[in-house]
Amino acid sequence: MVRSRARRLAVQAGAGAAKTTTVGAYAEARHGVRVLYLAFNKAIQLEAASRMPANVTCRTTHSLAWRQACRLFGERAAERVGATYPSTVARALGCGALVASAALQVIQRWCGSLDERIDMQHVPPDVAMRLADPSVVVRVAREVWQRMTDARERDIRLPHDGYLKLFQMERPVLRGHDLIAVDEAQDLNPCTFDIVRGQSMPIVMVGDSAQAIYSFRGATNALALFDAQERLPLTRSFRFGRGIASLANALLSNFKDDFSAPLVGAGEPQETRLSIDTRRTFAVIARTNAAVFEEAVAFLPLNRRYHFVGGTEGYKLEKILDAYLLWVGERSQVREPYLRSFGSFDDLCELAEDSDDPELKHLVRVVQDYGLRVPGLVEEIKSRHGELDKASWPQFDGIFLCTAHKAKGLEFEQVWLADDYMRFFEDGRELEPDEVEQEEINILYVAFTRARAAIRLCASFEEWLLHRQLMPT
Repeated sequence: MVRSRARRLAVQAGAGAAKTTTVGAYAEARHGVRVLYLAFNKAIQLEAASRMPANVTCRTTHSLAWRQACRLFGERAAERVGATYPSTVARALGCGALVASAALQVIQRWCGSLDERIDMQHVPPDVAMRLADPSVVVRVAREVWQRMTDARERDIRLPHDGYLKLFQMERPVLRGHDLIAVDEAQDLNPCTFDIVRGQSMPIVMVGDSAQAIYSFRGATNALALFDAQERLPLTRSFRFGRGIASLANALLSNFKDDFSAPLVGAGEPQETRLSIDTRRTFAVIARTNAAVFEEAVAFLPLNRRYHFVGGTEGYKLEKILDAYLLWVGERSQVREPYLRSFGSFDDLCELAEDSDDPELKHLVRVVQDYGLRVPGLVEEIKSRHGELDKASWPQFDGIFLCTAHKAKGLEFEQVWLADDYMRFFEDGRELEPDEVEQEEINILYVAFTRARAAIRLCASFEEWLLHRQLMPT
């Protein structure tokens, strides 16, 4: 990669393959070139800034677009940008909570798209089926957007993706740089990708197509869509040894048509332990928030401290309580608009089964399994959580808990996979690659490649590996 002369370069970097270090070496070899490094989020930007050479400026696309918010709101920009709650929309526009919540989702989906106008295609299908007239949501979303961009408005705030959308629509030219390097390119939404590919300067896109797990946010695999003159692999992983690498290669080679660059495990120890020592620190990584809760309950007897990566708020424990309230017939007390739209817990169970939605199915199971214990368990789990900054993680002697999405970009010495990942078999028959959602493959891959030395595999993956005789020895 460092020696490439391509003006449009795509780099496929496997898990733990030192892509940030390699991008730094690429920039250092061009010390006279002003490089703009675009990061997926603020945390990645700050980490990259501490490691990049002096000719690199590290930014997020939102920071580049912030001038749009300042142009709209002037010195009030900071107070006019942020989250707007469905209750605020419902009160301001006189609509129901579900319509208000759906309108905000529609705006979020539209902001990530290339569309000029909010329309029916931006209404989430699961929400549309809960409404008698989904077009009402479009009308409300358009009115909300007008108020979001009105400098005189005080209650309804513009989301961060809102000023990014405005920035994209003006076809910006990013001046003061000679080259753009984009990290986590597989997770760009069309709006962000359009900003990048519209530039005339050389572009380097770096990412891992097998780690594309944000389609629910409107992300598209820009790494694959990018019109590259040259495509290069980074396959040497310094995070883990040959055991985890062989698991990754087994999964991807069987389920990815474009798999062509096997990972090489260059980390230490070379051998991977397929069990974990629960007396030491380990991370529990689940597919769904509900399964994070189930695992937290299961490990309560260990009397260990917990740390929910990103804080307990991100794991929707209140959603479990809302489902519980539906179950006990207290629908009027349910706070989440979507769950309150169900007439009964049985209606929720029916949709969970019909839609095969993993989050809904596990939510239903949690309530059915724990019943009247749910409120007390939620409180006990919250009380175990301790706030930690990232610098304190190495000294933490408890259990990390997170979803695969929140684990992305992280690594842990020991990983315990929950049992809520994709199925490899159905009715006793092994599923074919075209019968499996590709993003579910990616989510499993992201989850187990967080481990450095030891892993407890989920039952479905272990069963498949044994069936295929691919289990590391």
